Amino acid sequence: MKNIFSFCLIVIILYGCELQQKENPIKDSSSLNAIIEIPAGTNIKYEYNYDSQNFEANIVDGQKRIINYLPYPGNYGFIENTFMDPSLGGDGDALDVLVICEALHQGKKINIEPIGILKLMDDGEEDHKIIAIPNNDQESFISDSIPESVKIILKTWFANYKGFGEMQFISWGDKKEAMDEIKKWQL
Repeated sequence: MKNIFSFCLIVIILYGCELQQKENPIKDSSSLNAIIEIPAGTNIKYEYNYDSQNFEANIVDGQKRIINYLPYPGNYGFIENTFMDPSLGGDGDALDVLVICEALHQGKKINIEPIGILKLMDDGEEDHKIIAIPNNDQESFISDSIPESVKIILKTWFANYKGFGEMQFISWGDKKEAMDEIKKWQL
């Protein structure tokens, strides 16, 4: 009996001391959140200021930056807990996301399901946009992938919102490529 007790105690101690693997916080998309900076249907460019912890209008030449094209076709923001490190080729901000659904208010934190990635060039630098839908079926009207008609709208909008020829389309990527991009920049 004493040997069985000793054996069980050793097993419990060894099991308790086992090194735990760091779990990937985004092993699936159910834990991804977006923070909305610019609601769908608006045309003033806002960005989150981490120092002041406020949403501020982007200022260009002393004026609020207004998109002189059609309003945003989705809710634009960033994916929480991501940072595109400039030393690794990033732009120094969180990863951009466009959430396709009805307009959400600025500052809304929403659980998302990435469904693709729009790959663009902006002034000679890659500028990828994750395309996502709400993870709540009641808020979503698109399912698991981006319909071709929506791709045409988004490609056209992003190619023109900064002015004709300012942004160049590279390609579309699927859900897996979107998740790979998110994992690349996660904190």
